[in-house]
Amino acid sequence: MLKDTKDGKRLFALVLLIFGIGIFVSLFGILLGVGFIEGPIFDRISTMGNLNTPSDISLMKYFQIVSQFAFFIIPALVFGFLIDKKTWGFFNLNTWPSIIMLGLGILTLLMSNPLSEWLIYQNGKMSLPASLSAIEQWMREAEERAAFATNVFLDMKDWKDYAINILMIGVLAGIGEELLLRGAFQPIFIRVFKNEHIGIWFTAIIFSMIHFQFYGFFARLFLGALLGYFYYYSKNLWVPIIAHFFNNSLAVTYVFITKEPLFSTQPELIEQKEPQSLLAFLSLSLVILGVFLMQYYGKRLRLNNLDN
Repeated sequence: MLKDTKDGKRLFALVLLIFGIGIFVSLFGILLGVGFIEGPIFDRISTMGNLNTPSDISLMKYFQIVSQFAFFIIPALVFGFLIDKKTWGFFNLNTWPSIIMLGLGILTLLMSNPLSEWLIYQNGKMSLPASLSAIEQWMREAEERAAFATNVFLDMKDWKDYAINILMIGVLAGIGEELLLRGAFQPIFIRVFKNEHIGIWFTAIIFSMIHFQFYGFFARLFLGALLGYFYYYSKNLWVPIIAHFFNNSLAVTYVFITKEPLFSTQPELIEQKEPQSLLAFLSLSLVILGVFLMQYYGKRLRLNNLDN
């Protein structure tokens, strides 16, 4: 249906699919929840964000999983099918990536951590003009609520909690966000802007914006761009999916082992100890090297495939 349509119409169709399927699947999730949620379901939904009880936390996790399917995974797969019935091929998921490309992706992402910490620190120092003080206060309160919710989600008592978080934060987030953003949106933006770098960074902006965490915006923007380059140079969506899964699951595993909260929930969002700028510069240098190596090996592997 969408195979021969222009990119503008494809983009419009994709947005319609996200909202249409997202609302439908969310309603289905509510109906499904009636069978196991005690009390009036809409009353429970309206209060679950307080995260006051274990049942509130479980319900929030349930709807987090539903939303991954509703707004990310299913719309992306339907979009791919409407363009090419061989959906796996459309998303470049029909072949497994080489060990070199996969290893480069994971290693480069690990090397980016010092730079990400430095970006979070600098982002946390952001201050708006006095005339916008009310907006800044709202942004900081929203950041604190997000940090609190994340810490509650990651408060794991046993292996069952750990497995649920790996599924929700590692597997589904990795698959859903990469399918929709890198697999569906990014190729459209690259063709619209006629420039791969603008397309990748524009997609990364959307990736960061949808998380609604203002004081982690630039670190997440950088992560989104990095995952975008992984896909563009590897021509295999498994590379950013697995790298994304590895990144998120590593954070979940760290909290599970150390029992330390991932974020500070104190009113002051800025850490007292500033990350070393030299270490951040070294991290950036290694990341650039990793991306260039991925570009080099990507071209080399494609040439070898043509020769064979």
